[in-house]
Amino acid sequence: MLKPAFSILAVAILMSLHCAPAAAQNPSLFQELGIFFVGTRSDHVELPSPMGVGAFARWQIADGWLLRMSYQRSKEETSKIGTVCDVYSQRINCRPEPTETTVTLSGFRTSLARAVRVGSMAEISLGGGLSFNTVKPKAFDLTGWTADMLVPNAGHLGYLASLSATLAPLRGAPVLLVGGYTHHWVDFHGCSGEDPPQYDPFCGWGILKEMELGLSYVF
Repeated sequence: MLKPAFSILAVAILMSLHCAPAAAQNPSLFQELGIFFVGTRSDHVELPSPMGVGAFARWQIADGWLLRMSYQRSKEETSKIGTVCDVYSQRINCRPEPTETTVTLSGFRTSLARAVRVGSMAEISLGGGLSFNTVKPKAFDLTGWTADMLVPNAGHLGYLASLSATLAPLRGAPVLLVGGYTHHWVDFHGCSGEDPPQYDPFCGWGILKEMELGLSYVF
């Protein structure tokens, strides 16, 4: 299975498109680099509304076609009644207790989109792609005992469908306002094979609805 070690890339810079003519006049490894804030909503019990940041790069690879690569990292904290045991291998002295969970979801993404110019200052694009994600959950009771939760130890493949837009607020300036919506399907495969099964919220498909807003620089 895919095991992304892309957390090292966390502070990566990437890019978005819009001013391809400028890039064509001044060839560069990067055409556009950007950073963004992301807010997410989902029905996942451990990821109801994570928030985070990311960075992206985007190139025009053909007339009207954009390639985007990005990295983003989000964090969520939840409180609930969970199960805490003194020993988990044979489940000794288990009891329900208030627990606090912190989940970090990060991943590397690549996508292809079709862009359309809207007037002289804006552009919208529609596309899709793949993501490679890692999940790092930590769950404890109020006294520091580890709560029952299966921690995935591998990567998770995801699929993207996105609608994005760029706006040039200042004529002639190389800075763009960027925003978008992504429908993100993630195939979590941290499933428990124990009997009785361990609490495994990261098992099966999860759907994340992401909104992003940021700035980019056109070279």
